[in-house]
Amino acid sequence: MKIIKLTSLALVLLVSGISNVKAQTADDIMQKHITAMGGIDKWNSIKTLKMTGSINAGGMEVAIKQTMVTGERIRMDMAIMGTNNFIIVTPEGGWAYMPIQPGSDKIIPLPADQVKMQKDQMNLKAGYLMDKSKIKSMQYIGNDTVNALACYKLKVTDNDGNEQTAYIDMSSYYLLRSEKKTKIQDQEQEVAVNFSNFQKLPEGIVMPMTIGSEQGDITFKTIEINKPIDEKIFTPVVPAATQDGETEPPKKEISK
Repeated sequence: MKIIKLTSLALVLLVSGISNVKAQTADDIMQKHITAMGGIDKWNSIKTLKMTGSINAGGMEVAIKQTMVTGERIRMDMAIMGTNNFIIVTPEGGWAYMPIQPGSDKIIPLPADQVKMQKDQMNLKAGYLMDKSKIKSMQYIGNDTVNALACYKLKVTDNDGNEQTAYIDMSSYYLLRSEKKTKIQDQEQEVAVNFSNFQKLPEGIVMPMTIGSEQGDITFKTIEINKPIDEKIFTPVVPAATQDGETEPPKKEISK
């Protein structure tokens, strides 16, 4: 009987020890990931971003330009078949202008779930798992591969209770894949995003130049950090080329 009790106690201590090792390993993996991406101090210094590139969706190449004041406002411009389309989100709300769609020649408000999705994208540090203050818990749940690269697999829960599975490259410690559930038009969907083609920018931070999903791949050609941004671009106005005599707002710049 005494042997059985000692064996049971040993198993309890062993399981407890494994859990502690996993918790420590998850934190260690995350810290190495943050360091590999340039460190939190460099990411904290990002105030504005200008990104240009293209989306490949269904074999069609769409030129895009994304302009962001981190955590505050974002504008995505898309040139599609001779039309200028945009999405804008600010603290005041969100708007879309998509003349590529028949009968959509006016600026319309974005639904609340799409506004929230865009606002989440403005939190770059959280999106790339760089801000540990936004993370409630992390758990190492095993190993896996992404595009034949060995990865650590982590279950990450944020402060709002949202969960995602993160795949961290065992060699580079870059985030290669993220899987999470999100609500789109009141329907919960599983969203998987792949990150690749990492480049170290002159400012010392590392960013993926290609972001892939089921909807298509986004490839960025240029990324500019902390460049002045003309504030008027975040005002939802039909592009000048399609207006009749409308006066543009005065220019005012947002600088770093």
